Amino acid sequence: MRVNKITPGFVIQTWDTELNRWIGQEFMAGESVEYEQAGSDRILDPAEIWPDTPQPCLPLLMRQPDEIENPSPSPSRSRPT
Repeated sequence: MRVNKITPGFVIQTWDTELNRWIGQEFMAGESVEYEQAGSDRILDPAEIWPDTPQPCLPLLMRQPDEIENPSPSPSRSRPT
């Protein structure tokens, strides 16, 4: 069975007007998580998934703008300078 871990949260992105580019972003994960069976809406109890072991942890590794190819605003949304 495949299980989706859903972690709500938000992103703070920082634009530098002098450099005219994105310079950073922070990813803030919420405290609550929900598990659902992949391909369905069935919500799972973590005890169903890991009855005899602790829940494994996977870090939420997010990439910064300098690691992303062309992180500039899309031309359709950019304003003329």
